[in-house]
Amino acid sequence: RKKYIALARICLHNATDPKGPDFMNFNSGGQPLVDAAFLAQALLRAPHQLWDPLDDQTKTNIIAALKSTRVIKPGYSNWLLFSGMIEAALLKFDHYGDPMRLDYAIRQHQLWYKGDGTYGDGPDFHWDYYNSYVIQPMLLEILQTLLEADKNQQGNFNRALQRARRYAAVQERLISPEATYPPLGRSLAYRFGAFQLLAKITLLKELPDG
Repeated sequence: RKKYIALARICLHNATDPKGPDFMNFNSGGQPLVDAAFLAQALLRAPHQLWDPLDDQTKTNIIAALKSTRVIKPGYSNWLLFSGMIEAALLKFDHYGDPMRLDYAIRQHQLWYKGDGTYGDGPDFHWDYYNSYVIQPMLLEILQTLLEADKNQQGNFNRALQRARRYAAVQERLISPEATYPPLGRSLAYRFGAFQLLAKITLLKELPDG
């Protein structure tokens, strides 16, 4: 663990150093918004291992890289959460996140809730793993971060957690006794993310009793 935590910190330095050969693209095209959001999610998940030990210059570079994604317009879908995720990280680590990007991502997904623990990906329902790849883990992460700064978010977090617990139960029941699961929908190459929500609920120790 120590080896890979150290490598992760080196990568954070190299990826965000604008003068270095490994500086990554954070603002050209659409895909950098996705990649930066998952980077932000990692920092929020493990701040004491990934963020706190970094030197001040690396922290400054990461903040600048995340802010530079604001030129990318997210799609009217789960992509709203990519912008929200980045702003949540900026709120925690830079003490300011764009309230509109945060609020819009939360409100739209509340409107897109379809019932039985499942959100639409945009206005439409999709039977795939995007509730676990992106939607529910990021929604919980954003609301957890907002809750640290604003106790008025408790109701929103509790509602999202209740829905996530139900979706986690559905996910667990999709896994067969042989540990296989159905290949549903798009993006099946993202296999390691298919049960991210179930893992997140386990991490929170919020698994339903059943």
